[in-house]
Amino acid sequence: MSTLISHDLPRSQSTGVRYLYPGDEGYQRAVTAWNPLGSHRPSVVALAERADHIVEAVRLARAEGMGVGVMATGHGTGHAVDGGMLINTAAMRGLLVDPVAATARVQAGVSWAELNARAAQHGLFGLQGSNSVVGVVGYSLGGGFGWLGRHHGFASQSIVSADVITAAGERITVDADHHPDLFWGLRGSAGNLGIVSSLEMRLVEVDVVYGGALFYPLADARRVLSCYADWAMGQPDAMASSVVLANFPALPMVPEAVRGRSFACVRLCYSGADLAPGVAAVRDLRHTLGAPLLDQVQRMPALELDRISAEPRDPVPVLLHSEQIAALTPAVIEQVVAEQTPDSGLLFVEFRQLGGALRVPPDQLSPLNRTGAGFTVNAVGLAISPEAHATVTAALARLGARLAPLADGSGYINFLEGADGSARIRSAFSDAEWDRLTRLKGRWDPENLFRFNRNIPPYPGTMSPA
Repeated sequence: MSTLISHDLPRSQSTGVRYLYPGDEGYQRAVTAWNPLGSHRPSVVALAERADHIVEAVRLARAEGMGVGVMATGHGTGHAVDGGMLINTAAMRGLLVDPVAATARVQAGVSWAELNARAAQHGLFGLQGSNSVVGVVGYSLGGGFGWLGRHHGFASQSIVSADVITAAGERITVDADHHPDLFWGLRGSAGNLGIVSSLEMRLVEVDVVYGGALFYPLADARRVLSCYADWAMGQPDAMASSVVLANFPALPMVPEAVRGRSFACVRLCYSGADLAPGVAAVRDLRHTLGAPLLDQVQRMPALELDRISAEPRDPVPVLLHSEQIAALTPAVIEQVVAEQTPDSGLLFVEFRQLGGALRVPPDQLSPLNRTGAGFTVNAVGLAISPEAHATVTAALARLGARLAPLADGSGYINFLEGADGSARIRSAFSDAEWDRLTRLKGRWDPENLFRFNRNIPPYPGTMSPA
């Protein structure tokens, strides 16, 4: 870990980057992630407002022998910066929507809420996740799929071009015609191959969806999961869905209707041009399951997609574990129902259906391996105290042990966080794609300068580009 970096950079050699050090005003705000448990502890923060600020910061970090991490909105910390340099791009908010080409160009600090508020004025929409406060660039570089994913694919697949600062501190434009190999790897490798200052992406024509959540008693979890599994496998790509066993905490931030209660919830989003088939499919599901305790499924503007998952927008200290399974079988259902009880210590265990456009063509990088998994399994616990942290850690370990014999061993790179996730980055890629990615890393970042992320190590003996 370097300690050579000076607190007083000569301004005549600087493009105007502002550097913050531990103890400086603004330092703590600049390093705090959305999940406080994933916050950074860098020796220095570079506040970037333009691409040339990133260039200067990268060159300085390289000269000082410091590893580099990047943060915009603070969501999705893979491996926190500890002792290196954090480049904070939150101030880079440039945004341009081209309604004729149906594309958008966004800088590294733009959120999905900002992009889609602008795009929706033209009947267009970007492939955001379940929470629109997340940053567009970081999310998309790790794949990124939400309620439009089965219909339109990963956000990474919508990337048309990117402006990249390499580990050598050079600015390049990457697309299908310029550095095509790097372009292939950039879309799904979670920021391992360079820092993206801005990117251009395709938008889709989505104005209104039919979606929301159906709430049933947690005591009916086995029946809800079993009926949902049968129903989901017959749905078209335009229907995205998940089923969740949820324990809502008795906290003021939680809506009163669910506060302190436990449910088996089915979450749904139909995004076809004609909503009638989606309405009919949900009607069939309601008929099978019976009347829900709460029914929030309705026609809604695409701009209100956040309502489906209703995830917290304010910072929350959470621990999580993720797996992938081939199918929601009776054996899987039994193991999860046995573990996720009202007093388990876990907020929720969610099965998100994959398939459809999330089955990436062979010429593109898949960020969730190619095992043919039918569902991701995501478990989350609230760690608001040392005692809660210990309880959640134990609960996640028990659930992981129950699922291990039934899971396929693969992971989705954007869901792999913390110590548990860092050890499993390899599982997000097929053997051939991992080999290609490590060779790309060896060419473009042979010293692993960009190592504070969901890290892909450089292949030994590869050479950086001339």
